[in-house]
Amino acid sequence: MTTHPERPAEAALTEVVREEWGRLLALLIAHSRRLDLAEDALADAVEAAARTWPRDGVPTNPAGWLHTSARRVLIDRLRAAETAARATPLLVVDERLRPQEGVLMSDENAVADDTLRLVLMCTHPALAPEVAAALALRLVMGVPTGDLARLFLVSEPTMAARLTRGKKKIVAAGIPFALPARGDLPDRLDTVAQVAFLAFTAGYAAGSGPDLMRTELAGEAIRLVRTVRGLVRATPSLDALLALMLLQHSRRDARVDQDGELVLLPDQDRSRWHHAEIAEAAGLLADVANPLQATAANRPGTTNRPAVPGQPRMPNNDGSGSGALAESFRRQALIAAEHALAPVAAATRWERIVEHYDALLLAFPSPAVRLGRAVALAESTGPEAGLASIADLSDRDIPGHRLPAVRAELLARAGRAEAAIKAFDQAIALCKNATEYRHLSRRRADLVPPR
Repeated sequence: MTTHPERPAEAALTEVVREEWGRLLALLIAHSRRLDLAEDALADAVEAAARTWPRDGVPTNPAGWLHTSARRVLIDRLRAAETAARATPLLVVDERLRPQEGVLMSDENAVADDTLRLVLMCTHPALAPEVAAALALRLVMGVPTGDLARLFLVSEPTMAARLTRGKKKIVAAGIPFALPARGDLPDRLDTVAQVAFLAFTAGYAAGSGPDLMRTELAGEAIRLVRTVRGLVRATPSLDALLALMLLQHSRRDARVDQDGELVLLPDQDRSRWHHAEIAEAAGLLADVANPLQATAANRPGTTNRPAVPGQPRMPNNDGSGSGALAESFRRQALIAAEHALAPVAAATRWERIVEHYDALLLAFPSPAVRLGRAVALAESTGPEAGLASIADLSDRDIPGHRLPAVRAELLARAGRAEAAIKAFDQAIALCKNATEYRHLSRRRADLVPPR
């Protein structure tokens, strides 16, 4: 096999693992039907590449090299396993897994189907959402276990245990490496969307830890959605979700200053936003009509059960879940678009944002949506109106620091300094994110009169 000694081996291996891990693993599982052996074989192939490529040069087809190497390891392990079980004749295994030097697969449609099977297996509804998110990022996107642990703010042993638990669940529950019936695919893709959004939210709004956001995790979630959209015909849920993710992610470089401190949306340098991503999202939104109206037109007599935007939500059994989830993502994206498309903060159309929140509340009533609407209402009408709209909410409705933080800010804007300080104290006591903690502390200090 031709090699390129001048090409940096480490960089080439990092790139092929990042771009091809999921496809290679899917091919190995398709041949062996053994997730455990396939993953181990691919990991061994990567280790072998790390040893030999710096010495021998990078192969012309790095993915093909890894595939061939992993298949050889897999054959040996299947031989050993099947010999021990005295089940399948070795010649059958050899024929099924005979290596083909430098060849991934000639049928690109089969490759896409195998990758989609892997995605759907990792995000099966039988798996807990946090486990599914970790499995999808590990097995489909090739994110190393140590990186996942850092991104999800858990120890590496904890993440390894989570991944192991998920793999065992796949075996114990008999989750198939197969495509669902055509009619069931949209609902299964909704589960993929929910899992991807869970991972994105963990990166975009880190609830704990030293950093305001974990940009790499949010980026991997976007890459997962892009991968799935490349495998199937576009769906409203995936299109609306990608638009929402891109709009939120486009502000990543402006959300903190050079010292890592929080920069509020009105104060952000909009020249640092990623405007190509905003334009792509706007194009996606233009192509996504109201999915609930489409669902109602196509399914007379059905209703959509409420959902909480931003939380994992299983599709409705009546088939309307796909439209409901897509509309939730679409409305949230429309809200984000109002911010992203405003040339300056003063040009933000807050009345339109309130209207979008009203539509969200009508279809998906939840305390979280009410809290977001209160902020928009305060900007549109005044802080007292925002406070009145959430007067009956408590920490039982929205646990954590978000609710008292919003109350504190609105109270401060209304000139009610004493009440604002008390609310800031409550928010600070509950806040687990170091960046937000410092921001809340500074805002509280601003309200204390000098002695």
